Amino acid sequence: NGAPHAIASFLKDAFPPIAAGVLLLAVWEFAIWYFSLPNFVLPRPGDIVLAAANNPHQFLLDTGATLLEAVSGYVAGAVLGVALAVLFVALPFSERLVMPVYITFNSVPMIAYGPLAIIWFGIGSTSKIVLILISVSYIVLLNALAGLRNCDPGTVELLRTFGASKKEIFRKLRIPSALPWIFSGLRVAVVQAMILAVVLEMLGANSGLGWTIYRSTQMMDFIEAWVAVAGSVLASLVLYSIVTIVGRRVAWW
Repeated sequence: NGAPHAIASFLKDAFPPIAAGVLLLAVWEFAIWYFSLPNFVLPRPGDIVLAAANNPHQFLLDTGATLLEAVSGYVAGAVLGVALAVLFVALPFSERLVMPVYITFNSVPMIAYGPLAIIWFGIGSTSKIVLILISVSYIVLLNALAGLRNCDPGTVELLRTFGASKKEIFRKLRIPSALPWIFSGLRVAVVQAMILAVVLEMLGANSGLGWTIYRSTQMMDFIEAWVAVAGSVLASLVLYSIVTIVGRRVAWW
């Protein structure tokens, strides 16, 4: 009974996005046919797949470079965001010291810091990872902070009455209560990480999907640009799906 139930559950979860993807491709093909769009305006999906298949090595290298930047900044930012949220709840005065700086820094779109990051950290992946880390940590921090403070005050007092320490209240009540909030922030942040990685690569990079989009557009090779766009979309969907699946396993309630 377990296997059929698992298959049915998987199909139930997978059917909506698959159906949406098929519908999107059908509308795409119909638009090309109906409006007689030339290939440089909107290529056929099959042409994009064929172009990627003709040069899979370069496609995998570019996708891997962008994913490395996005995932590295994302993981570091998620850890920092949760750690700061715990610190702010445990030591409220620390929030008054650090939070104004975070808000000030994130009040400007992170892309605006791109040229400065390249000057400070070089044209390589470090400049992208640093800005992704800052952006992701801010998103996760806000969600984790709201989750940690969402505990019922009566339950907190009850645990204290039974002799629970502040560490035990954090471990047994605040953190479990905050997990759905944290994973909500993580789902938003993983998309933000991928967007930042691609756009920052357009400002300056040695490799990656964003750099490929910029370079191929300058060379009027629009098929290659669409291959890179498709790669970034697929990478974002995969990362978002992984975070969602992990979230369902960890915060199953």
